[in-house]
Amino acid sequence: MSTGSDEHLTEKAAARKANSSSEDLPYSSKEVEYNDDGFDEYDEEHGHAAEKRVRFYKTKRFWIRCLVILVILLAILIPLIIFVILPKLVQSIVNHSEMSMNQLNMTDASETGMKVSLTGGISNAGIFPATIEFPEPIVVSWEGRKLGSMKMSAVKASGGSATIVDSTTFTIIDKEAFGTFAKQMLSIEDFTWTLTSTVQVHAVGRVIKDIKLTKELKMLGMNGFGKVTIDSFTMPGDAPNNGGAYVRLVTSMNNPSPIGMVLGTMVLDMFYQGTFLGQVTAQNAVLVGGSPSPLILEGILVRQINQTDLDNVSVLMSNFLAGKVTMTSAKGVSVKPDGVTDVSWLSNGLLALTLNVPLQSPIPLNVIRDISIKDMGMVFNPATPFVPIASSNTVTAGFKLPFNITVGMTNVSNTMSIHYKGKTLANIDSAVWAEARSDIAGGIITFGLPPSPLVVQEDAKEEFGQFVADLTVNQEQTFSVSGLASAISTTPIGTVKLTGIPFNSNVTMTGLNFNAIDAAVTNVVVSGGNENYIVMNQTVALPNASNLTVSGGSVLLTVYDKVTDQYLGELSIPNLNVVPGANPTPTNFLFHPKNATLRDQFLSEYLTGAVFPLKVVGTKDSTATVELQQAMSQVTISSSAPGLMPPPNLVVSGTAVSNIGTLVGNRQSTTTVNMINPLATDLYISGQVTQVSWKGNFFGTIDAKYEQVVPAKGTASTPSLILQHPSGLDFGLFLTTQFVTSYPLIAFGGAMVPFDLDVLMSVRVGGINGYPATIHYKQTQEILTKMSLF
Repeated sequence: MSTGSDEHLTEKAAARKANSSSEDLPYSSKEVEYNDDGFDEYDEEHGHAAEKRVRFYKTKRFWIRCLVILVILLAILIPLIIFVILPKLVQSIVNHSEMSMNQLNMTDASETGMKVSLTGGISNAGIFPATIEFPEPIVVSWEGRKLGSMKMSAVKASGGSATIVDSTTFTIIDKEAFGTFAKQMLSIEDFTWTLTSTVQVHAVGRVIKDIKLTKELKMLGMNGFGKVTIDSFTMPGDAPNNGGAYVRLVTSMNNPSPIGMVLGTMVLDMFYQGTFLGQVTAQNAVLVGGSPSPLILEGILVRQINQTDLDNVSVLMSNFLAGKVTMTSAKGVSVKPDGVTDVSWLSNGLLALTLNVPLQSPIPLNVIRDISIKDMGMVFNPATPFVPIASSNTVTAGFKLPFNITVGMTNVSNTMSIHYKGKTLANIDSAVWAEARSDIAGGIITFGLPPSPLVVQEDAKEEFGQFVADLTVNQEQTFSVSGLASAISTTPIGTVKLTGIPFNSNVTMTGLNFNAIDAAVTNVVVSGGNENYIVMNQTVALPNASNLTVSGGSVLLTVYDKVTDQYLGELSIPNLNVVPGANPTPTNFLFHPKNATLRDQFLSEYLTGAVFPLKVVGTKDSTATVELQQAMSQVTISSSAPGLMPPPNLVVSGTAVSNIGTLVGNRQSTTTVNMINPLATDLYISGQVTQVSWKGNFFGTIDAKYEQVVPAKGTASTPSLILQHPSGLDFGLFLTTQFVTSYPLIAFGGAMVPFDLDVLMSVRVGGINGYPATIHYKQTQEILTKMSLF
């Protein structure tokens, strides 16, 4: 019972479940909910195919319901998007967009406005293409004050950006505010405009109106044209009636602001350190936004009278010529955009502006060039080593001023450095103003260099010594000079002092060329002697074909025989002073050869008027002047020492006394000789060996030791000397057949007979304590000797 009852209850529950399921589904109970493969399921219990089942989204009822819902939603959302969301979205895009201005050029300025041309852009303008229209003027405000307004053409945006290119008219709303802004704009670094208007936007096929535009537009100001540059500064000529000089400046006004404007005729007053320089005018002046603007300013620099103003102008001109920057200022006077009518707001802005104008030549001017030192003197002093005194009577320099005005240079001073072979050797600072002569047409200035210290640099002493040596021994020498020149100049602006003008020039000078000269010796005088040397005073010519003057104190040179190259002694120059020309120089020759034969030969030839070739050589020890030691060590001078002219007869006369007994017996005659001393010092004679001849026949020998002093330029007779005649019959035959027959009077009181002498005389030059030597002297047919046989 219980089993059957349970089965019955189970069947009822299944039936209820089936009915409940069929009521909830959109299809009948006979349809199958799942049949992916499209085959009929087989009912195993009843033995036939199962009924087919279909998915819900494939039913018509489902799609009808969805379409109804979609229509309802669109009817609600489309008006909401169009009339509520889209305007707010456009307003948000406009609010977040950014506006910039690349160029804003103002032309045709007037009291009420101007024409403007714009180039700029809009960024962050959304992703949809759009056209922005400006049905109302844009109002431009600055610091809360409305400046003016301008209309703008439509702007098309694409890809989130737009380009603004437009020409319009800017109408001034508040003239006072705009004037204040103009003053500030010319001098400040940046400013901010506030742009307000109402715009409409064409986008996605719709026109969205009443969009509020409020934009802050930050732009650079003109910042006082802080980087004004001078491209050219000239003075074309003298102003009439002694009224100064015409001036022309080409400037670049650097305008960092995107705002440009046509200024037309602009007048500026020029100042430097409070000195009014003059007034200049620019015609057709235009300031280009964001780039340098060339301006040509022309006017007159006025003549200055006050010394302070002259000093300021002197600094100004000096700095310009030297390539230095001088900060001048220009103050606005007036501006007339059309060249005739003054615009108050623009003029007021310019009047409030002071331009800082750095006056500097854009290129090095090289005002002074081609320096030529016509003559140069250097005085060396051992007491102040490496600080010789330099001077010059005539220095010429080419000069070229960038001004076509009347300039006369009356005085010049300079500081100068000498450079040689890449080394700076010395500096000259001339503290004295020297008179100058200027040839403006020829571009030449001539001046002198007053005696000034030439200070050799500590690290260039050796090089300076070589420089002096090269000038001494070479025919020509090139070096360079650089420095700063100053000049007192008369100009149409007034008498100004131009200082610190740089120069750099090569200089070629003719050298002393000592090693090529032939130093002629004249006026040789043997003036003294001692045991060590003979002193000869003479004049030595040191010809100087250059314009160089050298003064170096005492110098001691070594003298050699040029033929044998043997040492003769030292040539002392008490005061070396070589100037252009022949330079006859007093010198002392200390004669003391090491070779006795050469010693005797030199003295003997000197007494007979012969010319003795010499070589004069210097060494580092030749001078105590350190700057000249290297030069002296390279000096080799050719010279020649002449003997006494006309050659003197040392023996002027003599006597010889013989008799038949002495002639036949010991064949001796007693003689005395009258001597002359041609020297300017005493001549001590200690003996002689003299060969006596008559017409080529040997007549006898005097070989005597004696002491005698012949005074300077004086005469003396020797003691009685023995003339030893030859022995043998031949001499007796000669004597009786030739000699006595030629002079028969010798037997009757005596006769004057000419003899030939060949003398070797032992002497001391300078007296008994003088310099010893042997003089070999010959005298032919000129010694008249009174000879007698009684």
